Amino acid sequence: MFERNARDEADEADDAPAQRMDSRALGIGVLIGLALGAGAALLLAPASGEDTRRHLRRNARRLYAKGSDAVEELRDDTARTARRLARRGVQRGREFVNDARDSVGW
Repeated sequence: MFERNARDEADEADDAPAQRMDSRALGIGVLIGLALGAGAALLLAPASGEDTRRHLRRNARRLYAKGSDAVEELRDDTARTARRLARRGVQRGREFVNDARDSVGW
C-alpha cells in the first residue's frame, strides 16, 4: 500500500537541495525588501524626526486639553444630575411620608 521504491527515494533526494535553495531565496528576498522599504521610508518621509516629535507633542497637548475639558464638563453635568435626582428623591420621600401619615390619620 505505502510501498516506497528506489525512484521515490531518489526524487526526494533531488528535491532537498531545491527546497533549501527556495528557503534561501525567500530569506534573501525578504531582506532586500526590508532594505528597500526602509530606504523608501527615509526618502519619502514628510518631516524629520525632530519635526515629527514636535508635531506629536503639540497634538498630545491639544488632546490632553480637550480631554481635560471633557472630563470637567462631565463632572459638572454629573453634579447637576446628582443634585436634581437628590431633590427629586427628597420630594418623593416627603410625599411618601405625607401619604403614610394620611393613611394612619396623623
